[in-house]
This record gives sequence, structure tokens and C-alpha cells, in this order.
Amino acid sequence: MIGTLDRPPARTSRPADGLAVWYQHTPSGPAGRDRIRCLVEAGRITSVALTGPAPEDELRWLCDLLSPLHERGDGRDGLVSVPVAARSRKACDQVHAARRLAAAVNRPNLLPALPASDPGLAALTTLLGEGIGVRTGPLHSVARYRQAVRAHLDGLELARWRGLDLAGLTSVAAFGVGGIDVEIDALLDRAGSHEAKALRGMAGTATTRLARGVHADAHCAEDSTRWRALAAAGARPQHLVWTQLYHGVPGHRTARYLDALAAPGACVELCAPTLEALDGTSEIRTLRSTREEQDAQAFTERLIAYLRWFDICHESVLRSLDAAHAHH
Repeated sequence: MIGTLDRPPARTSRPADGLAVWYQHTPSGPAGRDRIRCLVEAGRITSVALTGPAPEDELRWLCDLLSPLHERGDGRDGLVSVPVAARSRKACDQVHAARRLAAAVNRPNLLPALPASDPGLAALTTLLGEGIGVRTGPLHSVARYRQAVRAHLDGLELARWRGLDLAGLTSVAAFGVGGIDVEIDALLDRAGSHEAKALRGMAGTATTRLARGVHADAHCAEDSTRWRALAAAGARPQHLVWTQLYHGVPGHRTARYLDALAAPGACVELCAPTLEALDGTSEIRTLRSTREEQDAQAFTERLIAYLRWFDICHESVLRSLDAAHAHH
């Protein structure tokens, strides 16, 4: 059952076994505010991702609306991200624009959103080091996500060196899923065989399993001395949000995505039409056994091998997607 996609009584924290939902919102005045208020009060969304710039007063209103979720949770929920309008793609300009935005809005749950480009990740490190939370993305490749995790850890270490409170710092990485399937499926269709077409719609969720592995390795206190020191100082793991869940017919295909992505602590970003199409969906589970996870990981490895059989390099496709989205 999707805890945060049903219509439960109003609440101020996410269910322990539910998918947290980031709501993809285009600023739209009073009507948009009423819509978001209803979704928050019904417990159907936990954070908001704006698709473009918004007035400072609207950002403050959104942050205040979601502040109970932010205050009662571990900093994962009750967030508001907004793209940074920088003068250029240079890291220094992105840092300056994010600083101005954070200072003007002056809310702890506001996250300036930066592209997952090399300058964007450098800006992420600088901003975290100054005590400013950041959202980065969309990113698509495991290699780029490793860089995002590294930038996150670098920023936390810089903040710790400056004596800042790490417990109040939030970093979010938005990982695109649907775009991967769009690109891989087109190549499978070009291959033309029934065997190739049978693999359609599988690459996106398979890639998220690889990303989850990177996330687990980077934030494992038993294996990572670097993370152990940061966690002891109060640092929180970087949060992964699965986004771009738009492949196929909204609702039916997205429901399949959510079933594959479901795991304790998972976050997804949905637009309004998809959220409505999923209203009342009850067949999606959020708890998975160790055996199920092992089977899924094994399938991911086989899928990548099958793609190579059809001359499709999984990682090359993902790197191309990253390059295409780095400047958006």
C-alpha cells in the first residue's frame, strides 16, 4: 500500500513504511496554493519541488506550510526546492544566486536546486560547507551519482571544519528514472527482435537498484570511516528522490514503477496528473524481503549483460542523458 498516496486522515509525518511524495508544482497563484494545502492536510505529499522560480513570499508560504513535517521528521520531509536563477553556469555564480535566495527566504526547509553538472556539484559542496541545504539533479548515471555523493560528503566535512551543526543540513539528489527507459527502449526497438523488445521498460528501475547500492555503501558506518565520523557529528545521509516517472500512460505505468522502486524510506516525485491517476491505488507494496532485494540485484546484473548482447552500453546511454540535462 502506498502510505502517502492514499487518503488517510491528516498527519504531520510520513508513515514508516510509506513512499514519501515530492509534489512537482508549477507556481500558479491562489488556486495552486489551495491545491497544495489540501494535499498536505490529506497527508498525500511530503515535500514540494517547484519547476521554476517563484516569488519570495510564495516560497516562504510553502516553507511555513510544510514546516511541521520538517520539524517532526529527520529533515527528509517538509522540504521546498526551487531552481536557482544564476547569471551563468559557473559554480561561483550558482553559489552566489543560491546564497541570495536562501538569505531572502530565510527558511531552514528551503533547498536551492542546482543542475548535476560539474559546476553544480562544486556549488553543492560550497553551499553545504556554508550551512545551506541543496537539491541537485536530475542525474541518471551511477557514475554521476557517485560524484554527487562525494560532493555531499565534501560539503559536510567542510561544514564540520567550520563548526556548523551538521544535523540541520539537508542534501537531496534527484535521480531520473523514466528518461532512462525512453532512451534504452528506443535502442531495443531498433534492435527489432522479440527478445530485445521483451526488455523494454526495465532499465530505469534496474539503474535505481545500482544507485541504491552506491548510497548504501557511502552511508554505511561499519564500512566507511569517513561517514562514521560525519554521522557521529550529527550528519544525515544524502536523500535520493526518484523523479521523471512519466514513461507510458500516467497511472498504470507509474504504478508499476512505484512497485519496483518501493523500499523503506523511498522518495518519489510526481506531477499532479500522475498523483490523481494513482488516487486509491492499493496494490503497491513498500516492504521488501532480503531475498526479494537479492533477486532484484541479480536481475539487474543480467539485464545489463543482455543489453550488451544487443550492442547497447547501459552506462554510455546514462552518461549521454547526464550530459543532456547538465545545462537545463
